[in-house]
Amino acid sequence: MEQRQPERKNERQSELNGSRPNGQAGGPPRRPEGQQERGERPNPDNRPNDHRQPEQRRQESRSGDPRQGDHRQGEPRQGEPRQGDPRQGDPRQGDSRSGDPRMGEGRQGEGRSAESRAAEARPSEGHRLVIGISLGDYNGIGPEVILKALQQNRLQRFCTPVIYGSMRILNRYRNLLQQAGFPMKDWNLHGIQQVSQANHKFTNVITCWNDQNSDIQPGKVTPEAGQAALACLQKATEDLKAGHLDALVTAPINKFNIQTETFKFPGHTEFLAEAFGVRDNLMFLVSSALRVGVVTGHVPLGRVRAGVTRERVLQKLNLMMDSLRQDFGIAKPRIAVLGLNPHAGEEGLLGNEEQDILLPLLDELRGKGQLVYGPFPSDGFFGTRGYRQYDAVLAMYHDQGLIPFKTIAFEEGVNFTAGMPAVRTSPDHGTAYDIAGKGVADETSMLHAIFTACDIARYRRESAEIEKNALKKTIQGVEK
Repeated sequence: MEQRQPERKNERQSELNGSRPNGQAGGPPRRPEGQQERGERPNPDNRPNDHRQPEQRRQESRSGDPRQGDHRQGEPRQGEPRQGDPRQGDPRQGDSRSGDPRMGEGRQGEGRSAESRAAEARPSEGHRLVIGISLGDYNGIGPEVILKALQQNRLQRFCTPVIYGSMRILNRYRNLLQQAGFPMKDWNLHGIQQVSQANHKFTNVITCWNDQNSDIQPGKVTPEAGQAALACLQKATEDLKAGHLDALVTAPINKFNIQTETFKFPGHTEFLAEAFGVRDNLMFLVSSALRVGVVTGHVPLGRVRAGVTRERVLQKLNLMMDSLRQDFGIAKPRIAVLGLNPHAGEEGLLGNEEQDILLPLLDELRGKGQLVYGPFPSDGFFGTRGYRQYDAVLAMYHDQGLIPFKTIAFEEGVNFTAGMPAVRTSPDHGTAYDIAGKGVADETSMLHAIFTACDIARYRRESAEIEKNALKKTIQGVEK
C-alpha cells in the first residue's frame, strides 16, 4: 500500500498572493536566534495552526528544549563530539564556519524571503521553464493535488506547466473539487497535441491515451488506471529526453497495476534511469530542514546488507556531493553517514560493517578534504536533531532514511532523483486511495516538487551559461 497522505481541512483555497512556499530547495536563510524553527509548511490559505509541521508543533509544545543545558544522560549536547568516539569527527573541521548547526548556511538562497525568491524566479518569456507533470494513477490523489497546485494558473508567473494526462479525467476531478467549494469554475485547461503548442498563459494538457471510455473510480485499484499512468509517464519521458521539457514532476503511481512487459521496475526512479542510460542514481529526499539519500533503495530488507559495500557507499556519497554542489549551489557540503547496525555496531559488538567498511572509507575521504562524518547511530542522530549540523544525510537503507524524513518534513518533502542528466522530482507521498476523490488531499508537497524542479533546472541552466561564457572568454583570450 502506498504511503498515506495527511488530510487537509475541506476549506476554500486562496491564491498564493505572489509568494512561494517556504522550504524550497537551494538552502534556507539564516535563522536568527529565537526565530521559529525552519521546516514550517507554507500557509497560503491562512490555515489553523494545527496544520503546522509536526517538528514545529513538538518544539513549541515544550517549555524550552530539554537538550539545552540539561541534556540526556549519555548523549552529547548537539554539536559536541562524543568523548573518545572515533566515529565523531568535528563536522566543522576545515570549514570556515564556527559550528553553526543550521543546515545550508551561506548557501544558495541565503537571506532571501520566499517572496523575493519568487520575484527573482519570474523568467522572461524567452527563458520560461517548461515543466512536465505526469498524471500518475488517476484513481489516487494525483489529479487532485495537480489541479489544486495549478488552479487559476497561479504558477504561470514561475513556469509553463504541461500536464501529461487526460482532459476527460481532469475535468471529472475539476467538477468534484468545484462541488467541494474550490475555485475551479472560471479556470479552463488548455488542451494541446504536443508540447511545442504549449501556451505560457495557461495550464496545458496533453491527452496521452484514448480516454473516450475512461472514467474515474477514486480509491479503486484498476488495471486501466495503471496503464494510463504508464502512457503518461512514457510520453513525458520522451519529451524530457528530447529536450522539450526543462524538468519532470511525477505524480504518484501504484507500483502494482502499472507493471507490464514494458514496465518491470520498482518505481519511477528505476524507469527513468534506464530511459536515460544511467547506471546509478541517488534517491534524494529534500526539504528546508533536512536532505536524506539512501545507499539501497527499493530492495527487500533481506538484501540490504549485500548492497552495503565500500564501492556502493562511495558511489552514493559522490552522487550526493556532486548534487549538493551542482543542483543546490553548496560549494563544500557537509554530509553525515548513518551506520547500518543498531548503535552503529557498538564497536563491533552488534555488527562489523561500520568497522570494516564505513569507518575506513570516511577516514580516507576526510583525509582528502571531504567533510563526511560518521557512522552515526540513526536513533540518537535524529533524536538529538544532529541532522541540523549537516547539508545532507546518507542512510544505508530506505526506511532508515525515509521514516525520519517523513516524520520531520512529510508535507513539504520532495523526492529528487540525483545523478540524472534531466531534472525529475515528485511529492513524497503515495496514491492515498483512502482519501482520493474526497477533496481533502493536501497539495503542498506537489507545490514544493514543482518549485524544486524549477529551482534545480534554473540553477543548472545558469551554471551552464556561466561555464559557456567563461570558455568563450578563454578561447577569445588565446586567439588574441
